[in-house]
Amino acid sequence: MYKEVECILVTDCLTGMANTAYATPTGIYYLTYKQSPAHLSKYDAYVTYWMPFNGGIGMHDAPWRKQFGGTIYETNGSHGCINLPVDVAREIYEHVAAGMPVICYYE
Repeated sequence: MYKEVECILVTDCLTGMANTAYATPTGIYYLTYKQSPAHLSKYDAYVTYWMPFNGGIGMHDAPWRKQFGGTIYETNGSHGCINLPVDVAREIYEHVAAGMPVICYYE
């Protein structure tokens, strides 16, 4: 995460499952809003920090996940959302506002 020109946060995350309809779409989006707490009704999941940027796709805490990063997304990814550790989601939530850009890409 960058604030102005300074990198303020680097973290592992879990994205949508690669090579499926659930892959996180790449592109430049804008944060729609933020909500705490939130109920993701499509999945009947409750999260503390919800930050949507592409319809029903967004960043959120995923306390049910024990690992983030690496190649997990290839076989056990999300349904498109960016899953984050709770403490990381909290920190991002504190720094974002509606309209901020979100850039999604794969290396």
